[in-house]
Amino acid sequence: MDIKKLRENKLIVDKVEEALQAAYSSNQEFNAVLDEAAPLSFKSLRDPEHEYLVNVSDALYWVERDAYLDELDHWEGQREVNQHEAATSFIKDSDQQAVFLDLVDAIRFGRIAPFVGAGLSKPCGYPMWGEALRKIAQKLSELGVQDIEPLMAQYDYLQAAQVLYEAASQQVQHFIKTEFRQRGVITGPVTLLPQLATGCIVTTNFDTAIEDLFREKGQPLDGYMHGTQAGNNFVQRLLRGERCILKLHGDAGQANTHVFTQTQYQAAYGGAGGEPFAFQNQLPRALRQIFISHSLLFLGCSLEQDKTLDLFKSVVDEGAFEIPDHFALLNEPTTAPERARKEDRLLQLKIRPLWYATPADAEGKPDHSLLEQILKLAVAVARRQVAFV
Repeated sequence: MDIKKLRENKLIVDKVEEALQAAYSSNQEFNAVLDEAAPLSFKSLRDPEHEYLVNVSDALYWVERDAYLDELDHWEGQREVNQHEAATSFIKDSDQQAVFLDLVDAIRFGRIAPFVGAGLSKPCGYPMWGEALRKIAQKLSELGVQDIEPLMAQYDYLQAAQVLYEAASQQVQHFIKTEFRQRGVITGPVTLLPQLATGCIVTTNFDTAIEDLFREKGQPLDGYMHGTQAGNNFVQRLLRGERCILKLHGDAGQANTHVFTQTQYQAAYGGAGGEPFAFQNQLPRALRQIFISHSLLFLGCSLEQDKTLDLFKSVVDEGAFEIPDHFALLNEPTTAPERARKEDRLLQLKIRPLWYATPADAEGKPDHSLLEQILKLAVAVARRQVAFV
């Protein structure tokens, strides 16, 4: 075909070139790597004094597209390996390969139910539980932070919340409704949840970061249970494998669903004064069902003195169910005895911890970035995008 005749079909040619150019432009980072080499130069036949300069990426893309795509595949593969280098080295150096690979298998086979704590909402601008309780105390005239600090030191957040609630219930409810409202940008490890969870998610958080994220991804969480909220056939949806969320403490905007204080917890779960948990109640029943049918992955949770762990212990001690392995990504304790104590307690609950380091950042605060790196590596290995050898 005479190339000059292409001018007669300019509209079609322009459309094709526009699509090809868009595809080329979508690989800007890769193109920049190719263009680190000096551009190719050509003398003009019409004007020998004029020189054409063509970037390497342009030349390869428009002249040898198969070669361009081969180089792109290689570069993306190598970048994937490099991206996971720090997490891979840490897991191997800390001798945690076995736990990591079992976690990968659970992700690959769709058995994971993330159990999301306040640590995953922190990068989105929401407070940790301790921060929230102290902020409430600072707002009250009847009490001060000093009145709840002894309880905070023992991780007895439910009783600390009870003290605050009894002093000013309306202010506590108002704080929850306003402090945990939608913040905007969703960032950090929480953004990986759609890649980890195909069914159920459990969270202790009041905020809607998880729901908002899944809605943005076009995967809305249609099934839900908010604290003591009645109905909604949550357990049936759970058993059918539908995408759903269990918000253990309730939803910020619905005060009647809140399970925030000691009294509210005992009303929802039973178990007061050494009595057994009331598994006829919907909240403990749903949580037990998830515990015996999924592999929980605890993220952003401290797993210190926790009433939820007490419920899991009662299920384990009962010995009536085959319980799958559960996993927890936890920042490593500062001392070996503390780590051994915590690990022993978790293993009794069928929870296998995978510890990660939290070195101080530029501001002297613990750096939790390794948590996200380990999660990304686990997803990539589960999807066979990279090999863990």
